[in-house]
Amino acid sequence: MSWAEVASELQNYKTVLCIVNSRKDCRDLYSLMPSGTVHLSALMCGAHRSKVIGEIKKRLKDGISTRVISTQLVEAGVDFDFPVVYRALAGLDEIAQAAGRCNREGSESRGRVVVFVPPSEAPPGHLRQAAEVGRRLLSAMNNEEIPLHAFTDFFCELYWIKGKDLDRHQVISLLKNDPKMSYSFRTAAQSFRIIEQHGSPCLVRYGEGAELIDRLCIIGKERYLMRRLQRYTVQVSEWHLKRLLASGYVAELEVSPGLYMQVSTLLYRDDLGLCMPERAEALPPDDLII
Repeated sequence: MSWAEVASELQNYKTVLCIVNSRKDCRDLYSLMPSGTVHLSALMCGAHRSKVIGEIKKRLKDGISTRVISTQLVEAGVDFDFPVVYRALAGLDEIAQAAGRCNREGSESRGRVVVFVPPSEAPPGHLRQAAEVGRRLLSAMNNEEIPLHAFTDFFCELYWIKGKDLDRHQVISLLKNDPKMSYSFRTAAQSFRIIEQHGSPCLVRYGEGAELIDRLCIIGKERYLMRRLQRYTVQVSEWHLKRLLASGYVAELEVSPGLYMQVSTLLYRDDLGLCMPERAEALPPDDLII
């Protein structure tokens, strides 16, 4: 389906959630939706996302028409309850997570989850591997419900494809049974990441963030200040960072080398979050995900 076709279908529902595979896909689809549609992605800082998620929950509770276009960030830890959920083709695990945002409270007799093939592929790496395995398994099913054994098949095939890459940092070997009890806990903790962080942190001037950034420039790195600023941070890819620095939209903090701050007030929008250059042919795949 083209994004225009997806947008047309979504407009048939007063209240619907659509989850896509990348931040670019999220913005492309959002741009085709009518006014009042809500956008959610990690190009919005934590404080911004929390505010928008709270507003969505209130609208759902009050029975107000709500259309949301989001990346995978809503698939875990966000207790949305939509009557209809659309999910771009992905692994069965992510489809199950998306289904968990549909009719969550059982207020409808039955919820509706639609899995569609988007015009763009999932980013290379884990997401694309999972999506291809999911595509193969789903295409072999003739019934509407996904049987439980399909998830066993999904993980067996996906883990076989990934092979040794599942433990690329060899964390398991650091914690193997040792008669001398010499476990490498610190090294294992440093190596292990549930979600890999890519790019560089950029402080954005959203809400209280503007005042906190100004204070940081004056008094320097104070622990309490840095903790509060975590809510006003967006991860920016190296490709985009170079262009934002060259354009003067972003500057490196003198008091904290390696940390960047938004300079131009035009860079951050209340509906989309941090606005990036359009072209991104050199971006690493992982920078496009959430």
